[in-house]
Amino acid sequence: MLTTGEVYKMTGLTERSIRYYSNLNLLKAKKNGNGQLVLFESDLEKIVQILAAKITGYKLKDLINQQPSLSVIKNDLTQMIADLENILFYLDLTDSKENLMKNINWLQNYNTRYLRKK
Repeated sequence: MLTTGEVYKMTGLTERSIRYYSNLNLLKAKKNGNGQLVLFESDLEKIVQILAAKITGYKLKDLINQQPSLSVIKNDLTQMIADLENILFYLDLTDSKENLMKNINWLQNYNTRYLRKK
């Protein structure tokens, strides 16, 4: 078992964030005899899942009821990478109105799909 302070020292994840995730019941952290919040190994795995889900656009409050598996998150990240590669390609092509419209279309789709997701 690890205290929130130990997790912070190892990962940089703040004790406040850990407590918040615990208060949302996203972690199974418990208080030890000294009143310190301690995490189990399964909590560390859950933190990976939470942080990865946040990157793909999930909101913490949505994770309370629906926690995507790591395979779903990996698929989302793979799709994000593909979309970003397309955006990068079209950003280099601003030589015509058609390519500018493609830029706008790719960026708008990315914004809708990921940045305003769920």
